Amino acid sequence: MDKDYASFLLQCDKQMNIINTFWYKPVYLISPFQRKLDDIFSEGDKERVNQLVLQAFAQDEILSCGGLLKLASPETSISLCMMSAGKKLLVHGIDSSVFDSETAATAVKDIVHKFMMVIKDTDTNLMTENATMVRYQFEQIQKLNNTLLNTQRQLKRANSKLNQLNNDLSNRLVKDALTGLVSRYQYREEIELAISKAPEKLGIFTFIDLDDFKSINDTLGHRAGDEYLKVFSQRLTRLPYENIICMRIAGDEFGLYIHGYDDVSSEDIKEIWTQIKEIVLKDPIVLQSVERDVLCSAGMAIYGRNTNEIYDLIEHADFAMYEAKNSGKNSYSEFSMERYNNKETSML
Repeated sequence: MDKDYASFLLQCDKQMNIINTFWYKPVYLISPFQRKLDDIFSEGDKERVNQLVLQAFAQDEILSCGGLLKLASPETSISLCMMSAGKKLLVHGIDSSVFDSETAATAVKDIVHKFMMVIKDTDTNLMTENATMVRYQFEQIQKLNNTLLNTQRQLKRANSKLNQLNNDLSNRLVKDALTGLVSRYQYREEIELAISKAPEKLGIFTFIDLDDFKSINDTLGHRAGDEYLKVFSQRLTRLPYENIICMRIAGDEFGLYIHGYDDVSSEDIKEIWTQIKEIVLKDPIVLQSVERDVLCSAGMAIYGRNTNEIYDLIEHADFAMYEAKNSGKNSYSEFSMERYNNKETSML
């Protein structure tokens, strides 16, 4: 199974407030500021999610949505399964890309339904009082899913035509199709490779989110929005850092990783933001003869100091970026473990 497929298991109340997140992947699927279930879905599917929640609470049975729903980030479609228990709702979502065939889709849905029925018939308190048990049970189901999907892939490899298609797809995943930057499927491997060349060194990950990008799509159209993203990406590659890794994480979210520091100071962090302002943000982008300012918010986290785990590094930089965005946008913030821990405590 592709390790970057989207999935989650969470619990919410009747107002769709997220009460517990048993797990979610990838790491940027749910940010600290997404407090409601419909926040993680695209604008076009928010009302549909609301109707499904109301329907799930109104009936005492497992509910699967009739089709696919699009996430806000990453831009992918998922299938939902819900089960209500009193005033709370257990919600499972899984990336539609795992359904390699109709057989696989039926098997996965059947496994999820049976798992929820076990919870329902055995002890409703598993949903409301013992998150650890739910997580353990569903990890076992995920292992079964892995086995099932691995078997599907082994069968597909026997077909030469499908093998060729898979090879072509693998080549495309290395680079983002629109911008040419490292894609979301490959950035972890690229970062790990850079670290392996000098594991004793420190690195800086910068999480970048464009400010008010939605207004470009809304006023000029998606084609203009794509052109804006391409120009922005080209400017990122001009930043004067040796061996910099420029990546498109999802939608209008980008990442930079620079490895090789003996030590990292606040001045090093500030220098990155200064270079971004001078090279990436200084000049407007012309779209349909209209000049549009380039604005973004950025968060920086340090590999080797804040964490040695790649996914945690990205989450920490994402947290710092949201701090910058909430402080007025078009600025940057350096990650603080103290503020991060205070956030975690306040959410309990």
